[in-house]
Amino acid sequence: MKEFEKPLALALIAVFLLSACEKKEIEERLPKDMPKIILEKLCLTETKSGQRLWTLNADRADVYDEIIKVDEVTVRFYDENEQEYSVLNAPRGELNTRTHNIFVEDSVYVVTSDSTRLFTESLFWLNDSARILTDAYVKILKRDGTVIEGKGLRTDPRLSRIEIIGETKGTSPISLPDIRK
Repeated sequence: MKEFEKPLALALIAVFLLSACEKKEIEERLPKDMPKIILEKLCLTETKSGQRLWTLNADRADVYDEIIKVDEVTVRFYDENEQEYSVLNAPRGELNTRTHNIFVEDSVYVVTSDSTRLFTESLFWLNDSARILTDAYVKILKRDGTVIEGKGLRTDPRLSRIEIIGETKGTSPISLPDIRK
């Protein structure tokens, strides 16, 4: 190696090591679970044969490989005429971009077009079977005054076919007629 090449080679090695150290420092300072993309005001629509099934709106979305973490999430469900029949709200949730399943948590509530309301701490939307599931405590209030409470739930987004999985209690304003009259 020629005499003038030695300082040049040393300088190049020093620059390489310095840039490697800086890169390592930057990587160490970044959170390990850094999203690939951060979005504000996200709106996703699930369709089948061009027909809208549901939409997910969120104030913020952190996009990872298969998961999108969302804040202030609203999911609107639509019937075959694309009329909204149910709305799910939650402070945060996650959408799996491969399965389109949705998990929401922290003061979740669902309101249907007939004013039925469901309250719970977490819900799971199973997209392929169009079912809502939870193993958390649930409270359901119907317009007629019926109250259903229990632990665990399987239902459709209309809240028309409700199955409480665990212990259940409830009240209903329905009064039965006297059979002797």
